[in-house]
Amino acid sequence: MRKFAIMTACAVAMTSGAALAVDTEDEELNGIGDPLTTSRIDIRGGVFFPPMVMAEVGKTYFIRNNEEIVHNATAIDGSWSTGDIQPGGQAVVHLTASMTRCFESTVNPEYKGAFGDALSGEAPECFELSGAGETDAANNQ
Repeated sequence: MRKFAIMTACAVAMTSGAALAVDTEDEELNGIGDPLTTSRIDIRGGVFFPPMVMAEVGKTYFIRNNEEIVHNATAIDGSWSTGDIQPGGQAVVHLTASMTRCFESTVNPEYKGAFGDALSGEAPECFELSGAGETDAANNQ
């Protein structure tokens, strides 16, 4: 029954171009058991990791909350959101062509991330403007 509910949630997300949070224990559905996949972003250690994933329109991506507080991933312009992602939970994001590709956690706005363009290999313009991916080392060079 749990697999059916998760598959239904994914189907809804894929048809609507939406993002939503789901709670799942079945890691085989999305590769969460892998060390790190190109379709997964973790919230851990005060950041989205990796801060940018090279993404393709029409593909599904997973954002997993590895911290002890609730987070979300919300477009920097507010046009889409995963809703709350409970500690240990994850969200499903189906990337559409019209989606804003930069996001943050509204719980902690310093947590920033982006979906880069897998075809061109480039970061979205909003990525640099948002400050996502910046580190002290990068700022000191």
